[in-house]
Amino acid sequence: AYSLVYDLPRLKGESMFVRGFLGGWQIASSGRFHTGQPFTVNSIFDVNLDGNLTDRLNNTSLISENDGNNAQVLTTSATSTAQLQSMLAAVGTDGSIPRNSFRGRSLLNLDVAFSKRFFVTETQNLQFRVEIFNFTNRTNFAIPVRFLEAPGFGQSVDTVTPGRRVQLALKYLF
Repeated sequence: AYSLVYDLPRLKGESMFVRGFLGGWQIASSGRFHTGQPFTVNSIFDVNLDGNLTDRLNNTSLISENDGNNAQVLTTSATSTAQLQSMLAAVGTDGSIPRNSFRGRSLLNLDVAFSKRFFVTETQNLQFRVEIFNFTNRTNFAIPVRFLEAPGFGQSVDTVTPGRRVQLALKYLF
């Protein structure tokens, strides 16, 4: 994570008009970047007979991770129910794949603001501000559907940040 505020230099030697409109701007920015959230691939069947429908797999031989498609994190090459069941543990036992053995996509969110003060009197001024949230307009996907038997298995269907938003503000300071 980071945040910064930078005052652009005053335009000395320029006309009063140029200094008034182009000089004295301030740039502020904040952002965060982190690796994807870990998650566990589960089965919807109660294989270990404990009453919970979130049993871990015994192997991931038919699951592969996708690097190119941000929304499709995992795919399975299983073409039948029997192949899917081959990744499950034996009835009454726990799967051997550890918790959180997969990761979702990374997150990047950058916000930027530009502001300028216009002096009205010595003690009063107007501040104009433009704020841009999710400046890069990056789609940050949530963890994918993690149930092996689900139709959308491996597909991220939600996002964790909204799209780019621009906000304008005008403040009177006294």
